[in-house]
Amino acid sequence: MTTGNAPQPRRGFTLIEVMMALVILGGVVLAIGMSTTTLGRSVSTSDIQNRAQSVADMQIGRARAWPTYATLSQLSAIKYNGTADGLITATTVVVDSAAGKNLTTITVSVTSVQVGVLATPVTRAVSLAP
Repeated sequence: MTTGNAPQPRRGFTLIEVMMALVILGGVVLAIGMSTTTLGRSVSTSDIQNRAQSVADMQIGRARAWPTYATLSQLSAIKYNGTADGLITATTVVVDSAAGKNLTTITVSVTSVQVGVLATPVTRAVSLAP
């Protein structure tokens, strides 16, 4: 005959198992939060870099569409959108007429108003001839 005192199997989790599950879950949530922050910074930096490249390309486009080649050197003195979106544009125009060639090199450098926002200046250059 069997007696009614046989041990019954336990059901549920122990406190240690629940605590370990919470620690693991906390670690996963923390890792996801940190990766989201890193991704946000990366997207922000990429956006600023893209805007700086766009501003430089627009200035190069202005140089290519300049109406009179002889007055192209005036492009460096003209400021379009002085601080567009917190970016500063510096344009240099160098005319090389040595040895009978008439070549103008335009260099556009875009930096940020705030220090550290744009790690390195974005620079675009183009050489134009009449």
